[in-house]
Amino acid sequence: MVWRYHKKMTKIGLKSAIRDIVSVLKKKGKIHLAKCIEDNWNKNSLEYSKQLNFWRPKKAMESELESAFATELERLEFDAMSKEEILFSLKKRRVLQTAPHLAVTEGPRMLCINWLGSLGVPEKEFYVAGMFSGIPFSNRSRPGRINRKEEAVNLFPSTMQDALVYRAKIPAKIEEKLDALPLKLTKFLPQAVPGASYTKWALQACQHTERRILNKNNLVYIDINEVVANYLIQILKNRSHVFYKIFFDPKIRRQFTVAFPEEIIFYAPVLNGKYEDMENMFFAEKNLKSKNKEIFLDNPETLIEEIRIGRVCPSLLLTFIVLSFLNQFKCFGSFAQVEYLPAYQEKLARLPFMKIFKIETIMTSNLTTGVFPDGIDTFPADLIIHGKNLKRKEKWLIGELLLPIRDSLIGSYFTGDQRQNGKK
Repeated sequence: MVWRYHKKMTKIGLKSAIRDIVSVLKKKGKIHLAKCIEDNWNKNSLEYSKQLNFWRPKKAMESELESAFATELERLEFDAMSKEEILFSLKKRRVLQTAPHLAVTEGPRMLCINWLGSLGVPEKEFYVAGMFSGIPFSNRSRPGRINRKEEAVNLFPSTMQDALVYRAKIPAKIEEKLDALPLKLTKFLPQAVPGASYTKWALQACQHTERRILNKNNLVYIDINEVVANYLIQILKNRSHVFYKIFFDPKIRRQFTVAFPEEIIFYAPVLNGKYEDMENMFFAEKNLKSKNKEIFLDNPETLIEEIRIGRVCPSLLLTFIVLSFLNQFKCFGSFAQVEYLPAYQEKLARLPFMKIFKIETIMTSNLTTGVFPDGIDTFPADLIIHGKNLKRKEKWLIGELLLPIRDSLIGSYFTGDQRQNGKK
């Protein structure tokens, strides 16, 4: 991904450059992204972050979702007191960062996103990043690497490059690769035990390093797909729940598939010879089906067991139905999410069986993206290794964060919920 340095501009020059970006986005039909930029480019970072972090949900969080969050926090070994404080904050604030893909070390844009999203969070509250693990290791975010400007280290063998990150295990011989890294970085990484959970290790490592870099102890990084899986395991036993009806009531399922005819429902890990891969599962008439896998929907326990043992991973659509539309989370997102989430909202709001949830009232275009104007190659791992402090200014304008990623904004692969290329 190529980002460009831009000389410090006058306000008039910045306004002209932003106007050009907005004009191109509108011509491409990316109306939600264009509006986010047009409305907010002239706000400073602190002002904008405080605006984003203000939200008043109108209904209580489902007890099953609270339990699902609790299970994930326990998996990640938060102590009992921290877990209760985080859960209380989540229930009250109902704000979640959902832009990042799960990774052990992030790149410059995701670091900037977490800085921007957390800037307006009060010290006694928590900035929770629900990282998305429903991606392959070949994803452009490079979730299986120690990401650096130079000398990135791939932790996974070639046989796993297209494997699903969700529920992945730490590979053999990882110690050899980690031992080759500078001690200044590895002292911040938990012990990596081959065969143990990779996502747990990566989340703990990422949270630890970015707490250090951003000088914040209220950053909480979790696997949002694990949360949604834990939630589905509970509610799919409840015949009155809307998700039970979507999966097991043929009439409701048909209405849902008419609205979302080609939408992925689950990702499934598969083995092709010695290579691990992932497939997309879609609704068929009586089952969920991918190229090499199918799950019949005549018995809820069958699907529940597939979710429980990790044979399927909840998709993007399921994740946001749970978070945004059933539990009123205000989800921060990058340039793709602010396009597809309003499109999901519009389609769901038209479904008769979803009317009771007042889906149209949820805020769905909550843009967090950009890179630091004077440090577009700011990789968290490099900051730790070289002992550098992050240069950040609360008065940077949102337009200044966006200008270096102009080409990424214009070339973003979602227009509404239509995907031109790429994944998520």
